[in-house]
This record gives sequence, C-alpha cells and structure tokens, in this order.
Amino acid sequence: MGKLILVRHGKTMLNSLDDAERLRGWLDVPLDAQGLQEAIQTAQHVARYSVEAIYTSDLYRARQTAAALVQATKAPLLHTYVLRPWNVGTLAGQRVSDILPILQDLERNPETPAPGGESFAQFYARYSAELQNLLDVASSSKKSIVAVTHVRNLLATPTIVMGGDKTKIPVKGGPKTGSLLWVERKRGKWAVRLEQPAASKRTQVLDNPHRGEGLIEATIE
Repeated sequence: MGKLILVRHGKTMLNSLDDAERLRGWLDVPLDAQGLQEAIQTAQHVARYSVEAIYTSDLYRARQTAAALVQATKAPLLHTYVLRPWNVGTLAGQRVSDILPILQDLERNPETPAPGGESFAQFYARYSAELQNLLDVASSSKKSIVAVTHVRNLLATPTIVMGGDKTKIPVKGGPKTGSLLWVERKRGKWAVRLEQPAASKRTQVLDNPHRGEGLIEATIE
C-alpha cells in the first residue's frame, strides 16, 4: 500500500512571514526565486521515494512546483482545479492582517460565500471529495501518490481525515511553503504527519483538530 504526499507549493511574492503577507486565493501568481529553489529541493527529497503519479492544482505556482517534481521523479502529471485553495474572491491580494476578522467570520459561517468567491463549505466539500479520491488511489498503489496544493488544503486535511470541526481550521499561518504532509497507513489506520522544508526541517505533531489547532498525528479507520 502506498502513501499520499501532499506538497505545499513554493514561495511566491505574496508569501511573507510578517504582516505584509497577502492572501493568494485564486490569484495566479508565480513562484519567486526562493520558491523556485524550494520546488527543486522538495522535488529532490520526494524523488527518494517511488512515485506513481503526480496531481497538481492548475494554478501557476503549483504547476511550477509540480514541474520540478516531474523532472526529478519522471512520474506522469495530472492538472486539476479541484486542488485549488479556497476561492476568496475579491479578498485575494489583500493583507491577511487586514482581513483576518472577515476570514474568521466566513469560516464560522461556512455557508456564507466570500465576496465574489465561494463559501468555505463549498471549498471544504470540493477538496474533501478530491482528498478521498487521492486516498483511494494511494490505497490501491504500491507506490506514493503526490499532490501539489495550497496551504488551506493542507490545514484542512487532518480535519477531513478525522471528521473534525471545519469551523475551527486556522485561517492564518500553516505549514511553510515547500512543506510535505504525509497521509499513510499505520496499523490499519490513516495517519497524518507534517514535514517542514530543509531550512527548518522537522516532523511536527500538533494538537487535536477538533480544537482547530492544526495538523496532528491523525488516524482514521
């Protein structure tokens, strides 16, 4: 039985560690110089494993990251819009620190659509269905399945896997660009673990997703 490796794309000009960070959403921004290097490093790391197929969000930053993975692994590639992040509409491009209360309110009220975008419930349903499809593929494979996606998707994954509270998924922060989120079978159950990029390399086990505090060593039958 194989593994599912979720990859957060590399850094873009809108990613930052300070209050200048801007929400990307469906904006089709490319990787910056650091992001291109992160993509290469991530690809070299993933290439240590036998990869059957690579799936990717069709946004440019994800496709650039996936291209590095294809070059390193020689695995076939499939683009799909369902691995896109939450479509936050006109909120995209704005500073996260400025719109954080709006994002939190939209998550507390998941049926309310973002202005010009989709509701959090629509995003969650779309990504949940694709995640289950990927897990089914991984279950029937002897190799690893790789999916290049976005931070919101990685943040939602443990809650989807464990059936937690989707209104408690963080709307700010999350795994660093270039991070890997492994979803694999352990003792007959799905387990989730986060691997940060080389600059701050560590495997991280966080709190219960039912409390909305992020990624954990999660299990599901």
